[in-house]
Amino acid sequence: MKSRVLQLVAAFAAVILFTNVVSFTTKSNRYSESYPAVVCPPNKSGESSVIALSSPKIQLRKTGVATMAFKDSRTRRFAGSAQATVVDAQSITPIMWQVRTGVWAGGLTCLAPVSSQWFVGATADVTSKGTLTLVNSGLGRALVGVTVYTENGVQAEQSIAVKANSFITTQLATLAPGAKSLAVHVVPQTGRINAFVTDERGRGLQALGGDTVNSQESPAKSLVIPAIPQQTGRRTSLPHTLRVLIPGEVGAQIKVEIRSTDGTFAPAGLDGKVIPAGKVVDLPLDVLMKSGKFALHLSSERPLVASVFTKTQAQGKSDFLWSTPAPALTNATFATTGLAPLLVFTGGEIAVEIELTSVNGKKRKVSLRGDEIATYQISDRIRTFSITKSSAKTYGAALITSKSGFGYAPLVTGSVLTRTSIPRSNIRVLIP
Repeated sequence: MKSRVLQLVAAFAAVILFTNVVSFTTKSNRYSESYPAVVCPPNKSGESSVIALSSPKIQLRKTGVATMAFKDSRTRRFAGSAQATVVDAQSITPIMWQVRTGVWAGGLTCLAPVSSQWFVGATADVTSKGTLTLVNSGLGRALVGVTVYTENGVQAEQSIAVKANSFITTQLATLAPGAKSLAVHVVPQTGRINAFVTDERGRGLQALGGDTVNSQESPAKSLVIPAIPQQTGRRTSLPHTLRVLIPGEVGAQIKVEIRSTDGTFAPAGLDGKVIPAGKVVDLPLDVLMKSGKFALHLSSERPLVASVFTKTQAQGKSDFLWSTPAPALTNATFATTGLAPLLVFTGGEIAVEIELTSVNGKKRKVSLRGDEIATYQISDRIRTFSITKSSAKTYGAALITSKSGFGYAPLVTGSVLTRTSIPRSNIRVLIP
């Protein structure tokens, strides 16, 4: 009798063990990891561009052509074309420089498709020559929701269809005719979509400058714009304008703080300003910073989006740029071959470690320390720089200059490693 009880206990234990093993093995999964390709915008008539790459072996392709195959770039400075460029850049984020020679220039961080893009910048009044470009780099037809906010409020969402592996460009003046201040929200409903906004202005034959407007992914209660240029050596400062939008149905007060090597302060007339809901508000930002650059920290009880418009002078002509918010720094690598950007970082106690890789492959490490703001000038002989370590709540952006104008690019990772579950085969599916 005793041996029988022992046999039953052993059998029961074996069943429990077998059940646990089966449960464990059925829950184990395999995953495929990859970096989604990033997309850089096409050039419109009269424009040219260059995409900084880390290696001549970086794979890329263009939209609007029959083949979807990626090919080697064969260069570290790839010239953009009338088609959008899809770049398999892996973990390295390309920075693009777009120019209308002698008229304006703008910087852009090429990004993988995201679920939402906010563009705070541009106008649709009589001076506007700006555009919204929607790029579908996928294999199927895409549907995109576009919502435009103006100084008068929000418009009804428009649905725009984009064919596979193609793009469409719409004049901003047709989206909101006569509007002075714009914010555009783009939400892909289906498809692999990237949106791009160009703010170009002119009056008759007179060019008034232009810029590419970098996007923000979503509204937030706290925003940091790391790099706003201030041209110095002039009797009067060229003006800045803070543009703010609080989406939704409830407005709120905003808190504004300027940070620079000249000091930290709240600009008069802006701190505590009440912003109505759903309307784009432009606020004069009358500051003169001898250091030539500053950062802006903006917060509110309600999520908001914002940017700063800055007038500039290049080669005796009028130009401007839009400085947009950037997320907190993470470890990332950016390709900058030939661009020579000025890196600007802002934070309470800045501690950033940077690794520079030159065009000949040599590496060098740089440590930056500072309070409120710190800068570092990248040489045009540097093909990539990597943020290897950074202090908490530190933000960064790149300012770029050329004979055609000034540009801005936020230091945001273009593509994030994604994980996809690989289905496991099960013999029981075939043999019931």
